[in-house]
Amino acid sequence: LTSIPEGFNPTVGGNLWLDSLTSIPEGFNPTVGGNLWLDSLTSIPEGFNPTVGGNLWLDSLTSIPEGFNPTVGGNLWLDSLTSIPEGFNPTVGGSLWLNGLTSIPEGFNPTVGGSLGLNGLTRVKRAKVKINRLVSGFYKSGEYLYADGILTHVKGTKKVDRYTLYIGKVPNKNVVSDGAHFAHCDSLREGIADLEFKTAKDRGAKQFEGRSLDEELTVQELVTMYRIITGACRQGSERFVNSLGQLKARYTIREAIQMTRGQYGAERFAEFFGE
Repeated sequence: LTSIPEGFNPTVGGNLWLDSLTSIPEGFNPTVGGNLWLDSLTSIPEGFNPTVGGNLWLDSLTSIPEGFNPTVGGNLWLDSLTSIPEGFNPTVGGSLWLNGLTSIPEGFNPTVGGSLGLNGLTRVKRAKVKINRLVSGFYKSGEYLYADGILTHVKGTKKVDRYTLYIGKVPNKNVVSDGAHFAHCDSLREGIADLEFKTAKDRGAKQFEGRSLDEELTVQELVTMYRIITGACRQGSERFVNSLGQLKARYTIREAIQMTRGQYGAERFAEFFGE
């Protein structure tokens, strides 16, 4: 694409490449779950503040309008800027690169999870810059959650039993928390499963020692146990469970050993219980 029509505002779960654009119309504010490439833009209109879950490339911008304060999940590249307006304080989950700046206005204190590149400034000037460091678990209501090193754009929250679901602005980019751990997920069910795994993993495989082979557990409890003992990944475990078709509500450990024979880690799982 070398141009885009007015009113074009896509919502993309993955990456969006718009490398050849040299200008964008007013009102263009896409929602991108992955990375957004806009490398050839030399200027942007007022009101441009896209929602980007990954990295945002704006390497060729030579100026930015007042009010441009994006919230970017990954890194933000603005290395061709030589100056920035007062009030420019973006929120960046990764690193913010402004290596072309030769001066900065008073009040410049961006919120950054990674590094801040200001190689064009003298060491004295760099030392004066105050950075707001993102802390894991920080939630800015209705805007974003920073957890486990990932910044997620959030439009609201919902309490489900003892869990908090942070609903992502990008479809299927959600986070679930039990107050101690966070899980990035497509669905609430997937997030809760990850939280149960993280909680159990903290206790280690020893928690399963001495269990009776005839003890009945839910499928999710067995999956958590299997992953902790064997080191199997979530995706592989889910594929295996889905391949089994209709399942009972509960199975014994003995049945789980039989069902998983030939799968990754199955021998280790059986040996753990003396089989």
